[in-house]
Amino acid sequence: MSEILKLYHTSSKEIKNPDVNFGRRNADFSGGFYLSDNPEFSEKWASDANNCINSYELDLTGLKVKRLFLDEEWFNYISKNRMGYDDMFSEFDVIIGPIANDTLYDTLGIITSGLLKSESALKLLSVGKKYTQINVKTEKAASQLKWLGSTVLSADEIENARNAVKNEEKEFRAAFFETLKEIDEFEMINEMLG
Repeated sequence: MSEILKLYHTSSKEIKNPDVNFGRRNADFSGGFYLSDNPEFSEKWASDANNCINSYELDLTGLKVKRLFLDEEWFNYISKNRMGYDDMFSEFDVIIGPIANDTLYDTLGIITSGLLKSESALKLLSVGKKYTQINVKTEKAASQLKWLGSTVLSADEIENARNAVKNEEKEFRAAFFETLKEIDEFEMINEMLG
């Protein structure tokens, strides 16, 4: 039985034939063509009035798909990729998993300093809304990605998306600091520094 995903990608132009070699190597899932299964989330990537949402269908039939979950495997993979190493999961055509929140670098630094355990790091990285990213990594997978069309975003849609991002960031910061208070390591650090 085939699995077909409806996916979205925001860009300043229509992208009918995505290039899997174009993406940054130090992104969450390394190089490839990134998509979302959530059109509202895709709108949040719009930066100006020329942006459009490209729509696709991805047929996963015959592809090697790696599904990641918010766990230590996911955290280790993203950490290595963001530091520029791309040696894990290279045999997969598509990688699907959660998007890391923007505290990953800070959290990684705290872990490598020995002040925070991996379990606590995952707790911090679990804060906030969860979105899924789909990374098409190989030409084989790109050949099964069918462009359906694009929709140009209006100025109002872009403004609404920006406001939604601001609200999410405000909610995220509040939840992040509440979660931080619950982590034992930080209580010990505060006592040591206090």
